[in-house]
Amino acid sequence: MRFCAVVLFSLLAFGALSQDKPAPSLELGMGLNSDKYAPFWLRANQYGEVPTKENYGMAAVSWSGFTQVNKRMSWGFGVRARVNLTETKADVLLQEAYLKGKFGIFELQAGRKKQLQGLVDSTLSSGSYIWSGNALPMPMVNLVVNDYWAPKFVNGIVGFKGNYAHGWFDNQRSDVANIYLHQKSFYGRLGKPNWLFKFYGGFNHQVQWGGTLKYADPRNVSAKNGKIATGVKEYFYMITGRSMNTVGGDTAKYGINDGWNRLGNHLGSVDVGMEIDWSKAKIFFYRQSVYEDGSLYYGNNITDGLHGISFTRKAKQGLTKVVLEYLNTTSQGGTIFNDSDVNRGLDNYFNSSVYRDGWTYAGRGIGTPLMTLDSDTDLTNTDLTYFDNNRVESIYVGIEAKLGDNAFLIRGSMSNAFGTYSTVINPAKRQFSGAVQWQRPVQILGYDAQLKASIGADRGLWVPQVIGGNVSVLIPLN
Repeated sequence: MRFCAVVLFSLLAFGALSQDKPAPSLELGMGLNSDKYAPFWLRANQYGEVPTKENYGMAAVSWSGFTQVNKRMSWGFGVRARVNLTETKADVLLQEAYLKGKFGIFELQAGRKKQLQGLVDSTLSSGSYIWSGNALPMPMVNLVVNDYWAPKFVNGIVGFKGNYAHGWFDNQRSDVANIYLHQKSFYGRLGKPNWLFKFYGGFNHQVQWGGTLKYADPRNVSAKNGKIATGVKEYFYMITGRSMNTVGGDTAKYGINDGWNRLGNHLGSVDVGMEIDWSKAKIFFYRQSVYEDGSLYYGNNITDGLHGISFTRKAKQGLTKVVLEYLNTTSQGGTIFNDSDVNRGLDNYFNSSVYRDGWTYAGRGIGTPLMTLDSDTDLTNTDLTYFDNNRVESIYVGIEAKLGDNAFLIRGSMSNAFGTYSTVINPAKRQFSGAVQWQRPVQILGYDAQLKASIGADRGLWVPQVIGGNVSVLIPLN
């Protein structure tokens, strides 16, 4: 972390002479709901900034800047802080606070910064399976190749991008303190940027690892004396996904789970895509396959995944984009788990026997919001942080349009909840969720501002019938 700070500080100092003078922006708004929950598509994939429950007023300040030092080097920063005032409390969220420095194809980022993982439509998707933008950004140090790099010796036909990161989970969790994140991704593109057809493929690998248990574990199943090992040797076993059983199942040093299995909670997706790019429109097809606990290796959960089609018109007015998606996570490898053969079912996506709050950060699911936490819905009578609804089937549509100065965004989903294999919902409980957002430029006190208003509604058996809306104004202070 210290090395990263030194590198970024050097870039800042070097680039200060050519630095622009970025101005902050102020956003003010409020949200009202007819019941205890905010409508689903008004709160999902908002990087944790919209309260799940309660009416609210909000104020946010954003400030970012970018400086191109020379052809190969640049640096930048970003900050966004928001206050949510509800009937019961005031929440202060530092949604973004980062420095970044770029040299050549590599960019080094440090701090909280918004990101997505996986091949998906980046602006209108229901949410990338593994990392959707649903939760508050996690603090991390991240080495990234943001754009596809095409070596000269392949004449630009093949390109690659990816990242390698270390992050820190929050300590407000009920299960384990001081958890680390390991994240890496690698994606390739076949085809030059100006070709009609381009093909994509790659994977991302996410690991929750390390930490100190907050719950009792007298048999040392989850950790040895409450502590999960985080040494250099363990780090290399973790990043390669190797079984700790290769070191002899050392339960004198490790908990039973780590000593005979793998260190940490490993999960991610394997993605493929194809793009057809015409002069006036393009279509992007993508498929994200789920891996967790080995089912994908044996093909047991091959029916699970996110399937999407994104159609974009290269026009400034009228219909500009339509996204259709189908998410299915009901298989999870089946109802049988047996280490000795190919029956590697009962994956229990996003949940973990060690990290019992699951794949969450700051109380929100990190992955697709369509797989819901117990605290997100009324499917059960409890209000806990774990995924009680990870076997889901959902159809989603998103639409973008521009009419004059008015921009519209429409989202809608129809979803079936099957619960989990340990708590099956039969028959499935259905939910419809929809929202419409409108935005246009306005003049306020001489400033060129943006006025935004949204209305959303939910109907079904996940949450009570609810309708709600929000309104905000964004004012650049320059």
